[in-house]
Amino acid sequence: MKREIKHICLAEDDPDDHYLFLEVLTEIDRNIKLSWFQNCEELLQFLKTTSELPCLIVMDMNMPKMSGQNCLISIKKELNLYNIPVIIFSTASEPSIIDTAQKAGAYKYIVKPFSLTEFRNIVREILATTLP
Repeated sequence: MKREIKHICLAEDDPDDHYLFLEVLTEIDRNIKLSWFQNCEELLQFLKTTSELPCLIVMDMNMPKMSGQNCLISIKKELNLYNIPVIIFSTASEPSIIDTAQKAGAYKYIVKPFSLTEFRNIVREILATTLP
């Protein structure tokens, strides 16, 4: 049985990418809550203190302060966060970076597109993800 996505945490330092993600998400389903964090430290602080854990985390690899890779490792070390799927959504497309993220526990790795149409399709793909 497919679990419905009701809450997504987005770790993205680029306000334009956040805005696009939010706009497309709202077009598709206004009922999905999106919590936005401009760096991994804010995301980790939220995850450690909230009683409302997300169904899914979408994260950029190229983040200020703590990298997405280190953030992913930190999330997967926490027992109560381990089972939350993390999708990496990044411009970093080198095979070694993708492989390292997958070995660290990324559920999926999606390279950011260059067109709005592709961006919409990817958000739809993320929302169609079958959650474990």
